[in-house]
Amino acid sequence: MRNAGSIIARPLAASLHNHRVARSAPRSQRLEVGPDVAAVLRPEEAARLHVLRGLDPVSCAICGEWIAQDSSDPTSVSISIDGDHVTAEFAHSRCSPSRADLASLVVLAQSEPLGIVYAQALHPDAGPVLLWERKLDVRVRGLDGNEESLYLDADWWEGFHSALADEPVRLLAGWLLERNSEDLVLRRGGEEIERFHGALERSTREWRRSLEESGFCLVIVSAGAGLERPAAESVQSAIREHRALMGLAEFDV
Repeated sequence: MRNAGSIIARPLAASLHNHRVARSAPRSQRLEVGPDVAAVLRPEEAARLHVLRGLDPVSCAICGEWIAQDSSDPTSVSISIDGDHVTAEFAHSRCSPSRADLASLVVLAQSEPLGIVYAQALHPDAGPVLLWERKLDVRVRGLDGNEESLYLDADWWEGFHSALADEPVRLLAGWLLERNSEDLVLRRGGEEIERFHGALERSTREWRRSLEESGFCLVIVSAGAGLERPAAESVQSAIREHRALMGLAEFDV
């Protein structure tokens, strides 16, 4: 992509509760996920937390002691607001139960804690573009101190990739963008992964024509790109910092 600034458009909100749970993700019986925490997590995000609990040692957010990945100590996960994103932290269950300030999180997500915000635009080279991110950007801090977005999981977005310097955007095998009344639905292997409510109704005539004539759409899933108030620099930063994954999805006309 030559210029991320050319793909910025007015944001459009969409809510979705994705019912698909990653089948391959093992669940740790040692991890407690309280009802208020579960209320703001997509199933795949909750599954990812269980996986992370068993992959590496985690630091207890209360006492600071390390909890080994093979430890039988019951562990909880809590969620709190941290600036412009949301942080998930592990702790010994004896130190803290799993909790979240659900009311504050619902306000932050504009009453849609499981929803997304998306934007549509025309790129001079790529044609129709669809960008989106979670309204609640839930992040977990790794052993290296860096934070990763639960939603922006490369295993979940199979085939999506970060920006490539000298290669075109790759075709997403097994993914399909299709029309459903005035919505657009992104499917993988026949299963609904994301729904963009009112995307066709609210898009420009030029955007729809380009989508129908080309039969493809550049789709970009991001974290922390600020799509509520999209700006060129915020999207460019997300792409440069690998906080965005992309691919070319076929459109079923």
